Amino acid sequence: MANHRSIKSEPGRNRREAAKTSKAIATPAATYRDSEGTPATPSEQATEPFAVSDPVREARSNAPSVTTRRPPISAAGDASIDEDFGEDMDDDPILMEVRGKPTKTHPDEDQMSASQAISTPQVSFVGPNRALKDFGKKLKDINDALGELQARGIQHVASLPELVLVGDQSSGKSSLMSAIAGLGLPRSTGTCTRCPIHIRISRADTWSCRVFLKRDYDFVPRGHPITTQDVTKADKFPPWAPLEPVHAERYEFKSITDRFDSDDIETILRCAQVAILNPSDPHQMFIPKLKGETSDMLRDQTLERVREKELNSEAQFSPNTVALEVRGPELADLNFYDLPGVFLSAKRPEDKFLERVVQNLACEYISRPSAMILWAVPMNQDAENSFAFNLIREMKAEKRCIGVMTKADLLPSEASASWMSMLKGQAHKTGLGYFITSRQGTELEEQTTLEEAFFNRTADSAGQWPGVFDQFKDRCGVEKLKAFLSLKLGEEFAKVLPEVKAKVNNRLYDIDQQLKEYPDSPQNPELQIMRSLSDFSLKVKDLVLQQEFMNLWDRRFVEPFKAEILNKKPRFKVQEPPRKPVGSATSPIDLDSTESSPARRKRPSNDQAPTAKRQRQANGAIVKSEHPDNSSGPHRNIHHSSPGLSSSAAKSLCDIRDMIKRSAIPGQPGLVSPSVYQPLYTEAAKSWDVLLNWFIESTVGFINSEITRILEDALFHLKNRAVYQESVRHIKAFIEDCKTDLRRGLFEIYSLETRRIFTKDDAVLGQHKAMEKKILTRHRYYHRIAAHHGEKAGPIPNMEDLTDEELAQEAVKMQKDLKTIGPDEFDQELTVAAYVRGYYLTAAHRFIDNVSMRVMSGLLPHIASAIDNYLYEKLELGGRNANSGILERLMSEGPETAQKRLDFQNERKRLEEAMEIIVNLQRKEGPSTGPGESTRNHHSGIRVQHSREAASNGSTYSTTQYGEA
Repeated sequence: MANHRSIKSEPGRNRREAAKTSKAIATPAATYRDSEGTPATPSEQATEPFAVSDPVREARSNAPSVTTRRPPISAAGDASIDEDFGEDMDDDPILMEVRGKPTKTHPDEDQMSASQAISTPQVSFVGPNRALKDFGKKLKDINDALGELQARGIQHVASLPELVLVGDQSSGKSSLMSAIAGLGLPRSTGTCTRCPIHIRISRADTWSCRVFLKRDYDFVPRGHPITTQDVTKADKFPPWAPLEPVHAERYEFKSITDRFDSDDIETILRCAQVAILNPSDPHQMFIPKLKGETSDMLRDQTLERVREKELNSEAQFSPNTVALEVRGPELADLNFYDLPGVFLSAKRPEDKFLERVVQNLACEYISRPSAMILWAVPMNQDAENSFAFNLIREMKAEKRCIGVMTKADLLPSEASASWMSMLKGQAHKTGLGYFITSRQGTELEEQTTLEEAFFNRTADSAGQWPGVFDQFKDRCGVEKLKAFLSLKLGEEFAKVLPEVKAKVNNRLYDIDQQLKEYPDSPQNPELQIMRSLSDFSLKVKDLVLQQEFMNLWDRRFVEPFKAEILNKKPRFKVQEPPRKPVGSATSPIDLDSTESSPARRKRPSNDQAPTAKRQRQANGAIVKSEHPDNSSGPHRNIHHSSPGLSSSAAKSLCDIRDMIKRSAIPGQPGLVSPSVYQPLYTEAAKSWDVLLNWFIESTVGFINSEITRILEDALFHLKNRAVYQESVRHIKAFIEDCKTDLRRGLFEIYSLETRRIFTKDDAVLGQHKAMEKKILTRHRYYHRIAAHHGEKAGPIPNMEDLTDEELAQEAVKMQKDLKTIGPDEFDQELTVAAYVRGYYLTAAHRFIDNVSMRVMSGLLPHIASAIDNYLYEKLELGGRNANSGILERLMSEGPETAQKRLDFQNERKRLEEAMEIIVNLQRKEGPSTGPGESTRNHHSGIRVQHSREAASNGSTYSTTQYGEA
């Protein structure tokens, strides 16, 4: 760099010799070094090519020169050479030689990233090298695309890289913002500190300025003055409430296409922010008329109204954004957010809540993982007191932070050491280092001139810049900061571009699926309705008469119902009655208890002996209950979906004897009155009502779910219309009517079955009685023989578990033992119990058949016949042609449905535009768009035209694939 200084200090030197000297400096082997000979950091090298020194400019002082500007890069990508290089065109060939013979450092120059292209030493701003020849245009395309995507509001879908400018109040942030934008922006306190500003600047051949209002929050007045207690984690910006992303709005406020000045921009921005702060008023009333657009009187009236609203605005602050898009020659390609300066003490006590609100806003932006933070810190204050940097640390965003030291011209002489420690990364370390600025004066051109003079320490410099900072001269000046930011932002966007594209693509697919549930109105609504209803009725008739459907219903509901009914067969205790004195306890086990099964029951352990002793009879025998075999089979195989019901208390043989005695007619010994059988049967049959309720609810619920499913399928494209809602309501009423009729008929059968004992089927009753008498006698035998031997009855084997030979052997043994122990004194009671159980089985099978028949031969055929015209009549479509008023009613939709469709369509439009931006950028950049993108990006595309044409023709949305064509 010393050679650069010698060139500048010899104004009379031959131009060609100067060029030869600069050739020696720029050889491929050269490495950029600071003034002390230390190699520059990669970030410093990245910005070095923009600092093209003037080899013939006369030195204005003996101090080393610091170039704070970079030559603008034209739209074609060529760097503009400083005019001071001279007017002799013969110098061009020599400048071509400055690059020297290139050595191929990268296998494919086209694959180099933007930072590699700009920091590679052998690359020159002139010459045929493609990497830098097109770099300016590529960087512009990337930053333009990023700005367009941010304007579309897709951050809820994919996180985009962004620059966020933060700082304390009076940190020089407003001057820095104007300098970065290259525009005269509002710098006074007030409006510009009360809402975020999104600034996007881009190089273009012609000037244009557009201002937008972006509404992400809704104004919700609280009815009382806002205090710090209203600011919470859930409510960060009272009185503003966040909107759903699909409800966010962006509308244009003002556009200027002719050449304008900074006063115009300041006026428009100020008016736009006043509109943001007064959401109850239409934003159009705040749009200003600029000079020449109207008379001075009308213009002054508009501005006066804006000033009044500014002083008496509805809100003191807003998280909604004012977006400024400016294009013009010699502008940088950047976009960033400028946030209100954070502060610790409000000017007025009633505004104290704004302290937290502004802090919350800063944290909201700083916490975004893709945001690069520009921290403005003035050099005339102690950096230790920066509240903004404390927030950056709290958000753990130091690695994404770029420190910008402002007001360098106000640096106290004794404070140089502390700022040097920050520049060297020893204090207040930031991941992307620091830049230094000094913006003196009022006009932009004046500020730029004074900044360059200040860092060069020329004669016209205002203030003294300490020489100790010379080693950081490559980071002095706003122009170098802008070059660095543009480069870093473009690089970060290029890295995440494939991911952003994939997320946008996925969201578009999700929206397509959602829009299928909110289709537009069909062109012929009457035909659509008739066709859908016809399809519905045909499918319902086919379903309820289908054998497969009946079989499924039978397995799920009839079989469990049957098993539970049979499982309610009356139970009787058949052990020997206790003969001990009053107070001795017996603990008989239920006849049908599964604990008696040989496979499931264990012999009583020793700790159960006391209970067994209490069961001992007077003659010393232990009495145990009878366990039946499972001759009725299915009642043990209960379906898991059937209701679990507790059994009624089992009667003992003594209970039956008492009933016989109470109902006996004097003088007729040995006869059992019919009144004994009826209550024993009725007590068991009365439990059928709960089972019957379960059967009805389950059956009708099953039928209803299947019919509803068919209705949803048939009217799917009309689901957001009144015809669907009305059809659902009518079908629900139809099913309820069917259930009422079914319940009435089935409970009539239940009432008949439980009213009295009656059957004409003597044969079946006789079979059931004989089987039940055999079961009871067998179990009674096991207890009697055990008591006879003074033992307790062991597990009684199930009859179905025994072979024919074992059953024959058991029968022979029973005959032999019964002769030994004699006739059973409770034989009459056993006969009564067998009759009751036999009749119960006869009535239960009859009841199950009748109940099932009512559904199979009654309900299902009724549904099949009635459904054919049911909806036509209920919807008043029974005539040949439906009345237009009826069709209008049936095709109407609620406001919420219409709003949802509109929200999805608006979001889809924004995302389609975003996808077009991404694909167009990839087509321009080709394979070198960014890391991870292969050459196939050159052929990527989206098929959006088909969807737009379909939408314009009134067709329903179909799934559209976005991605590689």
